[in-house]
Amino acid sequence: MDWFVDRNEQTERTHPSRGRGSLTLCAAALAIAGFPWGRFVVADDDDSRLRQRIVELEAENRALRKIITEIQGALESVPKTGLPRSGDKHGLRIVVLSDDWGDSQLEDIRRVCLSSAGTIWSQLPDDALSPILVRRSHSGPISLFQRGKGSEYVVKLDTSDKAWAQCAFQFSHEFCHIICNFRNAPNRQLWFEETLSECASLYALRRMAVEWKTKAPYANWTSYASALGDYADGRIKKYDGRKEPLSEFYQTHQGELEKNATKRELNGYMALKLLPLFEKSPSAWQSVRYINLGPQEENAAFKHYLSGWHDRVPAQHKPFVKQMAAEFGIELSQ
Repeated sequence: MDWFVDRNEQTERTHPSRGRGSLTLCAAALAIAGFPWGRFVVADDDDSRLRQRIVELEAENRALRKIITEIQGALESVPKTGLPRSGDKHGLRIVVLSDDWGDSQLEDIRRVCLSSAGTIWSQLPDDALSPILVRRSHSGPISLFQRGKGSEYVVKLDTSDKAWAQCAFQFSHEFCHIICNFRNAPNRQLWFEETLSECASLYALRRMAVEWKTKAPYANWTSYASALGDYADGRIKKYDGRKEPLSEFYQTHQGELEKNATKRELNGYMALKLLPLFEKSPSAWQSVRYINLGPQEENAAFKHYLSGWHDRVPAQHKPFVKQMAAEFGIELSQ
């Protein structure tokens, strides 16, 4: 259907203020609304409708400007010099904020964090994460539930003075919380996530001890590879005297674990028992991406928690989850 202009010339002669400028504005409004502006009609009956549409478009424009302003404000909360446009290590974006880090340089901290998280993240090639902001803590490492203005994760590390093994241990622990979909919800089984995070720290350090021999963040850091391995070994040796099977250990400490999720001597021993499973099957880290995605009701009992996790993971990871449940003396159906 063709559209016609029925009062173009007359309007220009008798109503200069409503001439070509008005028609151009109307044409623009129609174009934005999806009409072909070169083929339109301007009639008396349509004039008020067009003006109304222009008012609506102006309101929409103001709303869009408000949204853009909010987005720009969120982006400004991320340091411009620290956030790369693309990921560095397998797509990870990590920003270390200035603070009292002692002798540690921001870029050096960032590279240690990338290396430690990369040992696990490299097993999740099809995944993606928001940027991670790293802040200084003086009261222990922690991952904050509250995100940054741009939906960034916020991790606080309690380390300084080039203590790279400690930095790697802390960051890989907090990184595991992130990939476990940590959330602020009542969870009597939170000890399991804490145990996985302790396991992630040992896993990362042992992998870094191998990788840094040939692929350290800097060429002159290769000699530090042994220190990473020694740090992990030192934590493992703390449990040399304990030989209980994991199922027996869990049964003994179940009540204590559900009351206090961060009993490190308990988390550490269980992490040591789980470590061989992940070192044998590194791709099993993909399975932890399906933890904490179910209803809160499944947190009431560990078997329900594991069953929900098992039901959500892809088929190739179900045997791993069943194997892990069996380590705790729990048999899952299917």
